[in-house]
Amino acid sequence: MRGVPILGCGKERHVLTDLDVRSALDTLAPGDDAQQTGELNRARPRLLNAIIGPEARRTGYISGLPRHGVEPLLRTVSETVRGPLVLRVVYGASTEVPLRALSYVLPAVRMAARLTAAGQRAPYLKIVLAGPLGSRVNALPGPVTATETKLLAHCLNRLLSALAPGCYGLYRTRPSAEILGALDDLVHTLTPARRAAVLDRLGGKGGATTDEQTLQYAAAHVLLHDRTNDVPLDLDLGTPAPQHAPVIDLGSLQERHFHHVRRLFATSGADDTSPTALVLTRHSVPPYTMARGGDLGLRAFLDGTSPQGGPLAPAARHDLRLLQTHFPSEELHDLLTVRREALQ
Repeated sequence: MRGVPILGCGKERHVLTDLDVRSALDTLAPGDDAQQTGELNRARPRLLNAIIGPEARRTGYISGLPRHGVEPLLRTVSETVRGPLVLRVVYGASTEVPLRALSYVLPAVRMAARLTAAGQRAPYLKIVLAGPLGSRVNALPGPVTATETKLLAHCLNRLLSALAPGCYGLYRTRPSAEILGALDDLVHTLTPARRAAVLDRLGGKGGATTDEQTLQYAAAHVLLHDRTNDVPLDLDLGTPAPQHAPVIDLGSLQERHFHHVRRLFATSGADDTSPTALVLTRHSVPPYTMARGGDLGLRAFLDGTSPQGGPLAPAARHDLRLLQTHFPSEELHDLLTVRREALQ
């Protein structure tokens, strides 16, 4: 953990020191007995190195941890030593899915490979497509986002079936009246001071255009990441996730802001809803929006447009380069090609 970057609100970075790590370890409960404590002490460094170590940051498209992200990660890794682990990636609603959105699962794919090489049971990749819920929260056109979500699901399924066969599942949110009511209830739990803090941190992020949308969008993150039992999910493709397994989220740099405000909704005690572990990838533009300065849509790519066919924003180029390290453009096009009538 020494040397891992901690990313705050702006561009500032704090690099973890020995003292930081020792202080975080002191917050963990000891093992039940000497044997379990020894097992934890042997396995935890190996697993942490695979998740966030120097090689992970150098070659895994991993950036670091959010502020307040060290303790959740340490707790999750401790729970993982004797059981399965879920690596989760959540996609929001999109009216035009960029091709580079497919690269958002690749840090999880690479992390799973490193963990397996370190002796861990193969992690499960849980991909949550929150388009149906996100479109309601941010007042996006439902039919358009539904079509784009379906296209994204099919393409992710083809990609993951080649890279992580049998170890993934694609889940879709179900925007029931109960869920929308739960969002309102969560927003109403905020004190005026916490409400102002959420708006201050998230203003203009996530596609929200009003304060109420911003607050509901923040609440949606709480439900999807920290109160998963309250959110009905439908398994569309792949295999079911293991039950009661610890979860590590992998998200873009922007997710550090949402991880921060999720703490403002948290409860403690027996009903603890503190934010789950989050590892930040190098993605600087969310997967649900086209990058400013030039990007390539997934549909345009399937129609034969080359990623090099026009100007691209630097962020888009970096993400597409990651995608092409796994599949060159022509090979990727062949892998993703699906019958158009199946996607209507």
